[in-house]
Amino acid sequence: MLSAVAGIMDARGGLRVVVTQRWRMRYHLEKGERLFVVPGVQVQEPVPWDDIPALIETVQKHVVTTLAPVNDCGNCQACCFTLHIKDGPFQKASHSWCNNCAVGFGCKVYQQRPQVCRAFKCEWLKSQTKNDRMAPWLRPDRCGAIFTSDTTTNDPLIIECHGKPDANAWAWIEEMQSVGYKVREIVRYSGEKDK
Repeated sequence: MLSAVAGIMDARGGLRVVVTQRWRMRYHLEKGERLFVVPGVQVQEPVPWDDIPALIETVQKHVVTTLAPVNDCGNCQACCFTLHIKDGPFQKASHSWCNNCAVGFGCKVYQQRPQVCRAFKCEWLKSQTKNDRMAPWLRPDRCGAIFTSDTTTNDPLIIECHGKPDANAWAWIEEMQSVGYKVREIVRYSGEKDK
């Protein structure tokens, strides 16, 4: 007999996977929990041990995409890879994927993500709400570089460049420098150990 697959999220964002008949799902819910049945996914019980990691990943992706608010970043996850992040006990090395990132789907702990992630907006994202928008090909995942405001002196004429800019990004950098901006390439992060 085939069983349905669901994720149950508790009030603090913890997620567990349930495999059972659809009508029995409600018996697994505790007070304050939310049920997310994955549409179109059924498995034979007992689930083979080797299939469990993929099943968990399927449930996580479904829950993340169901809960995710409108994402102005689109599919871009460049900051989840490129930047060095340190926010209290949370740390992520630069140029490596964040452990909380489901590549291609977003943050697995979006509701409890660190404050530094909540507050961050790259220059491309900021520009999308203004009249003078940066071009679509300058989105960080497309051009290889994340442009940010100056983080050391807060000089409005300094732009920081994180990552490895492609030809389009270099053309934009040259254009910005021709009108008086300075672009600082960031190759090391304060507080990060050498790799």
